[in-house]
Amino acid sequence: MTRTALGHATPVALALAVAGLLPVLPGPAAAGPVVAVRARTAITLDPIRRSQGGLNVRGRVHERGSDQPVPYGAGAGVAIALDDHVERTSVDEDGRFMAWFATSGGRHRLSIQFAGGGEFEGSTFTLPELDVAKQPLNLSLRVPDQHRRGRGPLSIEVQASGESEPAQVVVAISLGGAEQENPPALGRWWTNRLGRAPFLVPVQRLGPPGPKVVRATFAGDDSYDPASVENSFLVVSATRLRFEARDIDVRFEGRVRGRGVLTDDLGAGLVGQSVSLVADLPGGRRVLDESLTGSDGAFELDAPASEIGAGKHMVQAVFESPRPFLESSRSQPAQISVAERRPVPVGYSLAAFAATAASIVAFVGLRTRPWTRWLRRLRGESARPGGAEERDAAPHTGLSQARPGLVSTLRRPHDRGFTGTVSDAITGEPIAGAEVRLGADGLETGADGRFAFEDAAEGELRAQVSSSGYVTESFDVTIPHRGELRDARVDLLPVRERIFQLYREAAEPLLPRPDLWGVWTPRQIFDHVRTSRPARALAELTDYVEEKYFSARVPAESELPRAVERVAAARVEQAPPGLGP
Repeated sequence: MTRTALGHATPVALALAVAGLLPVLPGPAAAGPVVAVRARTAITLDPIRRSQGGLNVRGRVHERGSDQPVPYGAGAGVAIALDDHVERTSVDEDGRFMAWFATSGGRHRLSIQFAGGGEFEGSTFTLPELDVAKQPLNLSLRVPDQHRRGRGPLSIEVQASGESEPAQVVVAISLGGAEQENPPALGRWWTNRLGRAPFLVPVQRLGPPGPKVVRATFAGDDSYDPASVENSFLVVSATRLRFEARDIDVRFEGRVRGRGVLTDDLGAGLVGQSVSLVADLPGGRRVLDESLTGSDGAFELDAPASEIGAGKHMVQAVFESPRPFLESSRSQPAQISVAERRPVPVGYSLAAFAATAASIVAFVGLRTRPWTRWLRRLRGESARPGGAEERDAAPHTGLSQARPGLVSTLRRPHDRGFTGTVSDAITGEPIAGAEVRLGADGLETGADGRFAFEDAAEGELRAQVSSSGYVTESFDVTIPHRGELRDARVDLLPVRERIFQLYREAAEPLLPRPDLWGVWTPRQIFDHVRTSRPARALAELTDYVEEKYFSARVPAESELPRAVERVAAARVEQAPPGLGP
């Protein structure tokens, strides 16, 4: 059946993805958004037939690129309007529709709209001026389904006829990609007395290979109504693949390398195409490497020579086209000679062993840091325990990580456990019933002060350890680890010891010498401060600290802010006039 008049689809989705004419792009990542591809549609109108008392409007809805009909029930139907009168109908299994309008003649405006739905976009067609007194014009296009550019110009023929005889009219021709709404114009042709207008499209005007659409449009004249027709076809291109190996003689431990270029039949580089390096081996052909062509069609291929083995082999580049409009191609084979495997020199093994031994020595040295002891001896510093510095030093609190074995530290982080003991920072005794929290999980230590988390969540986790009468400790740990959080130790400072540490700021200036703080007992310090007749704030602070330090009642952690305030008041009282604490 001859078709006339073509509508225009809205530019929302890919036109030919469903038809399989366009290349399939890689899908989105697993976490990426899902994009629904909807096929673009067009409306093709049959010649409008006049009947007694009215007009018969017939046509079909189809996919723009593939010309496949839109199936029944795929959309919300078709609305056909002649001036202000609207008829609503649905397409049948072949995508066809029809409507009848009563009219006695004159000029009318015809509009057809396909609403779309599901997998199909909507489309519209408008005939601004339909003259009932004029004849309908039948337009058709003779275009091959596909054309190889290597064969030269494309032959196209337009045919025009009225209701009973050929028509001599001027037809405008446009040609472009199937996704284009308004293809570029090619020119205007007169149909001859037989209603035909044959012409040739130069290869340069066909554009790149792929799906194309050609459209013939008649603007209307005194005898015929306007009409247009559209056909789709495929422009196919041969490809040429050139490949040159970098070296023809390759060591067994070396690599087979080469570069080349993939072009179409006009010599233009093809972008983003997959090219493989293939070798003919005794067990059959094997793909050694794959690469994508660049913006100019160039590519590089690289594979270990050991994969093809010693001897002479034929390798070549291969392009297997995934698209119907590009033909596959192969390069000329190249002969590669791979040398026999050579034994590894003994010097290489000795060098590797020496490097491994040096790395182990450096690792152990960084862990033990023996040079710190040597430097103290050179400076004449005492390293004996129990010296004045150690007696005066504040006790260690918080997390002490374990030292994992050497093998574990050389492995990637793999351990998801956190185990250890909660101890008193002063006595070293384990603390039973201490609360240990790791992220959202929590537990209490046993009678031996131990705790254990297994299969902890991965990442940076906040840990917190607390117990009645002790200062809470918080720190961050990283899961997984290399073993440093196995058999770790968390030392908690008693609240009474923390209060006594705060008291030092106010009491130490009253001692005969500052270094006596680590020598005198707390009782001696309290007695000496009182004999110095301290001011009121320091005297009250001394009584407060003595009571918290020696009382049988264990002070709570909530006492610390009050102790800080009392120490600040004593320091203000001790400061010379005009100076702060």
